[in-house]
Amino acid sequence: MAIVLVALGILSLICGVSLYAGLGYSAGLGAWAADIPLEAIIASAAGSLHREVWLAVPFFILTGYLMAEGTMQRLIRVVDAFIGWVPGGLALVMVVSCALFGACSGSIVSAVAAVGSIMIPMMETQGYPRAWSAALVSIAGVLAMLIPPSNPFIIYCGVTETPVGPMFLAGILPGILLVIILYLIVLMMPEGKIRSQRKYTLKERGQALYEVSPILGIPVVILGGIYGGITTPVEAAAMACAYAAFIGRFLYGELTLKGMIDSLRTSVRITSMIFVLVAMAYGVNAVVTMLGVPTGLASLALGMGKLGLLLMVMGLMLFMGFILEEISTMVVMVPIFWPSVLQLGIDPLHFGVVICTAAAIGYSTPPIALNLYTAASVAGVPSTQVFRKVIPFLIGITILNVIVVFIPQLSTLLPRMFYR
Repeated sequence: MAIVLVALGILSLICGVSLYAGLGYSAGLGAWAADIPLEAIIASAAGSLHREVWLAVPFFILTGYLMAEGTMQRLIRVVDAFIGWVPGGLALVMVVSCALFGACSGSIVSAVAAVGSIMIPMMETQGYPRAWSAALVSIAGVLAMLIPPSNPFIIYCGVTETPVGPMFLAGILPGILLVIILYLIVLMMPEGKIRSQRKYTLKERGQALYEVSPILGIPVVILGGIYGGITTPVEAAAMACAYAAFIGRFLYGELTLKGMIDSLRTSVRITSMIFVLVAMAYGVNAVVTMLGVPTGLASLALGMGKLGLLLMVMGLMLFMGFILEEISTMVVMVPIFWPSVLQLGIDPLHFGVVICTAAAIGYSTPPIALNLYTAASVAGVPSTQVFRKVIPFLIGITILNVIVVFIPQLSTLLPRMFYR
């Protein structure tokens, strides 16, 4: 009965109930039906945020928005200078720019907004349809999740207590593979025949690289601090935030006081949304755990094997992406499957990449599609037009997800090389 009430509460989200409210009363209804003390649910929700690693999330989000206000134009220009000449060049520039933006901020939605606001008008002047460009950037924004640092990976590490450093490395090869897959899809479409009309001389390329070199110091600050053992992930995120503000304000002079205030407001709003969702999702998870669902699932998983469990997780996450926001889905589902992952001996890094990539697909699948709606808003086109164009790219990221499931070495090779 309790499970039915929890399911009904979650499904009510389809009817327009606010996500945090739906998760919250689902936990309350489940606790009431199962005669679980409400205090235990509240304690679980409140205690879920008492982990230091969560502090890195707002800093990385703020870093992304500071970059969007003060440095993004130069980053895109240097990418265009070096690879924009290939077939479908500006499409590849958009994809690579999202990856580089992710290496500086780890924020998916801000990558879509920052790159899309600059690239979509630029691509339109050279013959790319706005809806098509918006569809591409909505999927390319997922690279900000795979290329370290990554806010979803931080959340996964906070839930499972997996070390952040190895987890960041686990996403690099899948991220590079996604760049290749998206570009191959572009080449198979009519837009893949469009070549950039802008020609850069060797001097212009050198100038563009010189101008962008301070921005490239952001991932050096983040990853160098973490892997050099100099800083914790939280300290690295704070340093990156201060560095982005400094170069945007004083070195480039493009980050205004208003831009800084707007970045802070947006970051506070998004951070608040994430943490409320995390707390409510932990409340649901507490009910599910007390009902013994993880234990029963672990027994079932032992008969399925590693591959069977990973495929089941992937399919379930893809389905849940249609009805729930991705972060809350991940926070609910990861603890449920975690005992099964440990019993079957699945590498936590491999499982993390699988479940985060599957969750990321939901960023562009309606009705809960933050990337798609953001891209449509930036492009100034109806979201329905963007959805029609996004399907080939969704197939591409689904192919990546399947490859990651069947080839765990993509996720584990770099961490094992670095942390031998």
